Amino acid sequence: MNESTEKIEKIKLSKYLEKYVSQDFPYKNDLIELIKIISEATIPIRGLLERGITSREIHYRMEIPIPHGDSINIYDEQQIHEDILTHSIILKALQEGDVDFAFIASEEAEPILGNGKFGITIDPVDGSSNVAVNRTVGTIVGIYYEGRILCSFYILYGIFTNLILAIDGKVSEFILDLTPYSSTFYHYVFYGYLSMPNREEGGIRAMGGNSSQWSNKCRKYKQLLIENHFKDRYSGSFVGDFHAVLYYGGIYSYFPCPKGKIRLYYEWVPLAFIARALGGDFLIIGEGTQLDETKNMEDIEPLTRENIHRNHAITCGGLIGSKQVVNWFKNIKS
Repeated sequence: MNESTEKIEKIKLSKYLEKYVSQDFPYKNDLIELIKIISEATIPIRGLLERGITSREIHYRMEIPIPHGDSINIYDEQQIHEDILTHSIILKALQEGDVDFAFIASEEAEPILGNGKFGITIDPVDGSSNVAVNRTVGTIVGIYYEGRILCSFYILYGIFTNLILAIDGKVSEFILDLTPYSSTFYHYVFYGYLSMPNREEGGIRAMGGNSSQWSNKCRKYKQLLIENHFKDRYSGSFVGDFHAVLYYGGIYSYFPCPKGKIRLYYEWVPLAFIARALGGDFLIIGEGTQLDETKNMEDIEPLTRENIHRNHAITCGGLIGSKQVVNWFKNIKS
């Protein structure tokens, strides 16, 4: 941790944003308020996931309807109870906040439109199928301004709870302080600035999708990673695997098999925004008819209030991680 990091080691998230985000940032105060609202809404989510069961207390205190029976999201995936409840907690917090929004989009519902400046995408519990087996899950948030992502962050619920934030060209980590007698009780506290290794060997590889349906190029890419001693660390939680890539260097991929499963605006773009702020990169794979066809982040259509209903459910394959390892895929012949 460098000298400048040590000076702000114990600053709460809200104070950090007020002090270190440039005054020239678009609608800085409203943006900070949105980040605070969402981050604070994740605290009861952490408690819910810790319990591992339905929490009557949260239902009662927050007046959230209890879901009955099975439900399927817009991607034809089974929703577990935590999906529905966490979506409701965050949505309620945003609707009761003082900042209006252009839209809120989440996988459990059609986008909700407003008249504000910022668009918000939320994956409430990424990797929710991991809850039952006590593996890492997280909440992913993207905040858009004039169609382009302006800020993104994720909260990782594991042995401890941390928040990784990309804003104003920096990526910072905050830890949820649960010390019983701390003056920062139940707040995210600055921990340090992050960097991502750009390794040619010895990082990690987290590769999802049905490998029996991968193209030859995808199989060659996996073999190249193995030959360069990238360790297999796929867990089924995109945000959890990405966090490991962020720390150790390497790659997360989900190849089309034959269709990419991961949501473009809820998952890929917010995490890609973080990766690129750290010198990493992101490629869309197989969005068109050719499974090896790639597209850069700059080619993604802006997400606006006008096109949100048409675009918010887009899924695709992709590669994200250390820049050099992402570029390897481009150079492989099919």
